[in-house]
Amino acid sequence: MIRDFWVKNYLSIRDKQELSFVAKGPASELVTEITDGVFLYKLGILYGSNASGKSNMLIALYQIFHILIQSRHDATKGISGCIPFVLSKDEPIEMHVSFYANGIRYDYDVTFNEKYILKEVLNYYPNKSKALFYERTFVGENIQADIKLGQKLGLQPKTQDSIRDYTLNNHSVLSVCRKNALTEDIAPFKELHSWIMANYHDIDGDEEKGVVDTLKEAYLIPQKRKFYNTMLQKADLNILEYRPVVEDRYIPAEFRERILNENIPEKVKESLLKPTADTIEFVNQSADGNFVIPLRWQSKGTIKYIRILEALYDMITSPHVYFLDELGEDLHNDLLFYYLNVFIFNSDKSQLIITSQETTLLSQDLINENRGVVWFVEKNKETASSEYSRADSFGLHKNLSLYNSYRIGRLGAKPELGSIFINLED
Repeated sequence: MIRDFWVKNYLSIRDKQELSFVAKGPASELVTEITDGVFLYKLGILYGSNASGKSNMLIALYQIFHILIQSRHDATKGISGCIPFVLSKDEPIEMHVSFYANGIRYDYDVTFNEKYILKEVLNYYPNKSKALFYERTFVGENIQADIKLGQKLGLQPKTQDSIRDYTLNNHSVLSVCRKNALTEDIAPFKELHSWIMANYHDIDGDEEKGVVDTLKEAYLIPQKRKFYNTMLQKADLNILEYRPVVEDRYIPAEFRERILNENIPEKVKESLLKPTADTIEFVNQSADGNFVIPLRWQSKGTIKYIRILEALYDMITSPHVYFLDELGEDLHNDLLFYYLNVFIFNSDKSQLIITSQETTLLSQDLINENRGVVWFVEKNKETASSEYSRADSFGLHKNLSLYNSYRIGRLGAKPELGSIFINLED
């Protein structure tokens, strides 16, 4: 789980902007005790008008973990995702995250530009007391970085030398454990790296994996298949269950000839010209009996709901952190709140951070009474920079509705729209 995060000079964010998930105590289902005496919010919701910068905060959260785990084998390759604020593009990007992995707190600070990591410090708390994991400072191009490794790691001098030798200026010290050439035992590096890889996810999860592949994989795991069928039934979609099927497909002769003549690998051609296709069918019910609906006939909202179920399954079965952009898109507001409630009341050590335009969530008692889970985002008109304000920082009386206060513009983060009348004459 994430304890706190801040970013400076990244995308639409010029000045330092912070998200803190620290809660005062265990007073709500939205709060979990991550370790003795440390309480964190399991949920974070970012609201704001279009182009306010909501999504950029999720991108920044993903970016800092990406930097931590992404290794490089070519020193000349730039750091992907390095996009500084347009009016200060010559200045480096700065980020910080405090997070938990395997019950241990880690604090990571990094400063980087499009070419190099200029400075990074990773501290941890193995016995609830702060200790150095590593510290690294950029020295110069094609020059080995200055790397200091923590004594509590127990690394042999030879191992430390190898870490320094294999760490390039364009990737983190932690990610060096992915390099096959490093043969020494670096168990502390591998354990942390593997945890982040398994439990901290890209924005919207695995977008490359389609609905068919997701449901096929789930179908082979009895517990996961039961979860999907249960959630489909409870969502009032008139679906009893799903099952993978193989169906014939028609390939026009013109398309076949075109593919055969394309300069692409033979395996790709075989896949494109395969006479059958894997798909999913859903068993629906009626008073006259059950019937089958194919995947291609399902609504956009149903497909969206299915896509986000994998994240929900992960979060209620083991510790995970997910960043989901525009979660309420294409979903009825009741279904969205149902999804969040399933997460809130069935997860323990997981965390979900979302952006949304579904303001009716603010009217829910659980959200209104726990305002520390909500941030409002808007662009500063003078600087054009995104600014983030936690809902409990406005001093709003507890008896006042968060939803109504936002709707009337008291909390900002709303579009200021012009006249509805259009004059096209000169």
